[in-house]
Amino acid sequence: MGQMLTVKQVAEVKECSARCIQQGIKSGKVQAIEVMNDKNRRTYLIPLDALDESLQQKWYQMVSERPPDGAGPKEEGAEGDAIDRFSESERQEIDFWIGLVEQWQQYRMKPGVTSRAEVDEKFVAFCRLEYPDRQISVDILYRKWKAVREDDLSGLIDKRGKWKKGTSSIDDTVWQAFLYYYLDESQYPIRKCLDYTRMWAREKRPDLYPDIPSYSAFYRRLERDLPEGVKVLGREGHKAYNDRCAPYIRRVYDGMASNEWWIADNHTFDVMVRDKAGNIHRPYLTAFMDARSGIFTGFHITYNPCSEATLIALRKGIKDYGIPDNIYVDNGREFLTFDIGGLGHRKKKPKDGAETFEPPGVFKRLGINMTNAIVRNAKAKIIERRFLDVKNSLSRLFDTYTGGTVVEKPERLKYVLKKGEIYSDEEFGEYVEMVIKYYFNMEPYNGAVEADRGKCRMDVFKEYMGLKRTAPEKELNLMLMRSSRPQKVTRRGVHLDINGGRIDFWNDDFIHLYLDKKVYYRYDPDDLSSVRIYDLEDRYVMTVPADNEAVLSYGASREDVKNAMAKTRRLERIAREYKENAVLAEADRITAMELVMRQAERNKETYAGKADPAVLEIQRADEEPLYKKVAGGADLDTMNKNAAKRRGGNKA
Repeated sequence: MGQMLTVKQVAEVKECSARCIQQGIKSGKVQAIEVMNDKNRRTYLIPLDALDESLQQKWYQMVSERPPDGAGPKEEGAEGDAIDRFSESERQEIDFWIGLVEQWQQYRMKPGVTSRAEVDEKFVAFCRLEYPDRQISVDILYRKWKAVREDDLSGLIDKRGKWKKGTSSIDDTVWQAFLYYYLDESQYPIRKCLDYTRMWAREKRPDLYPDIPSYSAFYRRLERDLPEGVKVLGREGHKAYNDRCAPYIRRVYDGMASNEWWIADNHTFDVMVRDKAGNIHRPYLTAFMDARSGIFTGFHITYNPCSEATLIALRKGIKDYGIPDNIYVDNGREFLTFDIGGLGHRKKKPKDGAETFEPPGVFKRLGINMTNAIVRNAKAKIIERRFLDVKNSLSRLFDTYTGGTVVEKPERLKYVLKKGEIYSDEEFGEYVEMVIKYYFNMEPYNGAVEADRGKCRMDVFKEYMGLKRTAPEKELNLMLMRSSRPQKVTRRGVHLDINGGRIDFWNDDFIHLYLDKKVYYRYDPDDLSSVRIYDLEDRYVMTVPADNEAVLSYGASREDVKNAMAKTRRLERIAREYKENAVLAEADRITAMELVMRQAERNKETYAGKADPAVLEIQRADEEPLYKKVAGGADLDTMNKNAAKRRGGNKA
């Protein structure tokens, strides 16, 4: 079959209308074949050989003189140049047909060709052998050639089954109603959302109800049209969107020095261990990590994350690696404690508006600046990613590994616990310390700084250590002491409530000098034998010992009571001696009554005053007696005299 022309092309050659050619085809005057176009519609193709010789020559002349469609300068971004709007497979198909059409045209132009129709048939037969998976015919080659000449790239791809792509049979109003139920934090299943949409349509838009499509239509449109971020925000909330979909801030570590930033957090070991009492529990890890090198600087294993564990881990880290400049922590109470890092956002404004005294916290005394992570921000602390290494490379080493979830729980765990093959706290602590110090801290660095990757983490820490701040043991102990809130000194000094009990701290000099005054104290949780007293201007006053001898139970012995009373009376004796030494000697003492009477005598003798006024006006009380004499009534005077006689008084 030779070259085929469309109805429009034949009409151009004959210089008539396309309708005239169509009528000639229907009447049989014009030879044509019926085909399906790329839009799956019926159309006609007319063999060029079926035209008169003059018309064929005219067609060839028109083709040679006609510039290709779309020739000339095109505006930037024109549709013909938008190759990137096609998928990868479609671009490969476009390249295939362009190459095949060029190969076909070169094959037809070989010298000695007498009939191009025969050449086309041979070329098609050759293509069917070389590309058996593709549908190739002379008609298809001509259509592809036309698309190439017109720069119609979409005409080079197979559009069968794609004409409905991107369209939906769901009415826009119905779709909006469906999304109202789907984008809800209750996270209704798609089928329930469709049920609710149908219920809504019956109530509000019964005209749309019959045209609501099936479940698959809604499922496909959700997958195709609804962005993942919108889906997460609507069904899981703001935090899930920020954690999984929102862009994040990339921190730069290139210019950071070691000990410039430490990051602290708590981690629950996925391991069961046994304490001294035989109880099985999962221990916790309170740890500090250097942001630059990724090493664990200070850590402590505890039963419960608390402020004490934070201070112990910080003390260990400072002793081994120095004092950090900044600490990045979350908003837990083990960090936001008034005497460690301050209350931060937990601090409440006083009702009367007056600022209250706050003792300087541990971080402030050490010169450490504390920064708190944004509340509920999963991307804030990189130490949480390091804790994943602790889980995978440490917790999994133990037979009593529990897994982070029920799904991860090993089947062997119940048998191991039943046999009692459980590490003690001391044994577990030794393993953890060895692994953290000499395994994790010695691993190759794989952080954000490309130039340091592959180096030992400890080497990175030492390489980027600038000025190392340290403190002597004695000074460090003072700076790491806990602080109390301001207390008014009572007759039993100051107190510390701990573990359901109360410890009093006082001595004679402290009570004598600071009774009813406000102070605060610092103490070492590991040594409660004494506290250091400070005034509210943060000046050290004295060290006061703990005293519980004056606290007796009802079953105390006589000797205990005697010692307690002696202790309480000793202060009275000191106060009495101070009073006796502070006042005048007995020979020089004059009572206040004597002073007043002597001054009255002097006034009586010396006071002359001004002259009395010449005219005096007597002021009388205008009062009426409660009881008056009434004529014919009882004689009150006589009654009074008789009463006096009965009492043995005046009988006259």
